[in-house]
Amino acid sequence: MNSSVSGHPARLDPIPGILEILDRAAMTGTNKLGLLLTLIDLAPALEGDAPSVTQTRIAKRYLEIHWEHARPYPYGGRTVTLRQSSARKRRGDGTVADDTTAMQEIHGLRELLECGDRGDLREKPLEIVERRLDGTDLQSEWNEAFETALAKVRANLLRNPVRLLQRLPGDPEPFLYDVTSDNSALTFLPGVAQSLTRFAGVLRPLIEFRFAQAVMRINRESLQLPINDVYSHLFGRDRVMPSPKMREGLVEIQRGRCIFTNVRLSKTGGSLDHVVPWSRARLSQVENFVMTTLSVNSSKSDSLPAPAAMERWFQHIDTNSGELQECADEHGWLTDFDSVRRVALHIYRALDASTGVWDFEHGIQPLGVDGKRAVLGLLSSPASST
Repeated sequence: MNSSVSGHPARLDPIPGILEILDRAAMTGTNKLGLLLTLIDLAPALEGDAPSVTQTRIAKRYLEIHWEHARPYPYGGRTVTLRQSSARKRRGDGTVADDTTAMQEIHGLRELLECGDRGDLREKPLEIVERRLDGTDLQSEWNEAFETALAKVRANLLRNPVRLLQRLPGDPEPFLYDVTSDNSALTFLPGVAQSLTRFAGVLRPLIEFRFAQAVMRINRESLQLPINDVYSHLFGRDRVMPSPKMREGLVEIQRGRCIFTNVRLSKTGGSLDHVVPWSRARLSQVENFVMTTLSVNSSKSDSLPAPAAMERWFQHIDTNSGELQECADEHGWLTDFDSVRRVALHIYRALDASTGVWDFEHGIQPLGVDGKRAVLGLLSSPASST
């Protein structure tokens, strides 16, 4: 923590500040935790030392994070809905809202899909839902309902977590962001986006676990929930993974071999790896998926690739970009290598040269100054992604 000067409140450094929020901030629901996750997810995609991000972009990412939280939770032979707020607020029509604005709006959007005979999409990530509704009879109604939900969530975020997130005992100065004068955006304080990017792999699981604990507390009057099951229900990665059929397609694109080791894969026996780890960034584009052996995936785990591994990934994208696009189109999946590349660029920029990265021959090794320079050179060239 920085010391106060001339009687003014101290300004916390961003990472200790977030830990203070997790430890000391007053919460009746998950809004503040959801905002923290949103900021961590957005930080690697932002340019500049003190970037701004619109309230609309924040609200959209906030909805994407919470979308799958509305899935029915299996409990005692039935399914239940997990609430995310212990506060009950009376609406203008006399009814009582017993959940956060985001969750209420998400439940409404899920009902729209059910009524429009697209209930199968309720279990897909929100980005996939939007892609698969493109050009359908339901698209116009969905777009209108989604924009209404987005506006309500944006307004609610500004009223509560955006304005209250940084209010802590001792009344420190803002340590993550300032709100623009017209309330349309947040401006990260200098260096904050880089700090969030650098420490995302540590911060995100802490925040998610605190989130799961909050959901358990909010629902404990009627439900006795095991923490591991709640955490998995809210944040498990299985729900945003490609189908077995799509994985078979990825194996075929790789000519049946691991792109890192050239070891032959069985058509259905490969292990799907996020090249830029899921713990670092929530990147579900097809270009961030490769099929490896189970031993390679276990060895790499949540580590970033070393320079040689990054080069092989780029070669894979260069060689197979057309087939990857076709695979994504066939399965209604996301595709955008340039977005993946730019996020990876910001992550590596924020790394210390001593950070361990995964090398397919030697395991985890320090990135090193020369290694960092090599990776940044590769990621800085959009031409390499064509």
